[in-house]
Amino acid sequence: MQSSKIWHDIKVVINTLAFVTVIGAIVGVTYLYKAQANPAQAAPVYELPDFEHTNNQQFLDNVQSCVDYIYNTTTDVYPVNVVLLKAQASLESGWGNSRFALEGKNLFGMRTYDLREPHMLPSNKPKKWGVKVYEHECDSVLHYINTLNNGTAFGEYQKLRDSGEMDAIKLLHTLDAYASDKNYFIKVERIIKKIQTEYQ
Repeated sequence: MQSSKIWHDIKVVINTLAFVTVIGAIVGVTYLYKAQANPAQAAPVYELPDFEHTNNQQFLDNVQSCVDYIYNTTTDVYPVNVVLLKAQASLESGWGNSRFALEGKNLFGMRTYDLREPHMLPSNKPKKWGVKVYEHECDSVLHYINTLNNGTAFGEYQKLRDSGEMDAIKLLHTLDAYASDKNYFIKVERIIKKIQTEYQ
């Protein structure tokens, strides 16, 4: 009688283990199926754009890719107004088609007065300074961002930025030191409005 009870208990244990094993297998297969059907969102990978473009929208997209790359791979970079950045890049580089943009990867006309640095010489200008040459267009974008955020000539911009103002045109009008062209603000404003109304 006692051996019969022991055998009954053993069968109960075996059946319970078998049931748990089957349930575990079902849960495991279900989890794997769901994982394959809906893979977890991998962290986005930010890569340098190739900067090939055949139209203005592609140029702007490339500039945006640079901004995304910089903000997600570089520490201690204070964000700037991206519309203003794109507008200045568009004007200064002829929408990415100027000699300095194509050969020197310089989108903002950034100068160097240290002619030992890689540079290009503008035509019909005294050879006291050159237009900086970069390894990649995104290096030019990072230099622009750091110049606006840290340059001593752009204190008014930094003060307005720190107040929370992010309107592209208002920020533009603090950049008196950026260019000597008296019509510079008018030209950049036109491009700002063009970007805001015609491009994504």
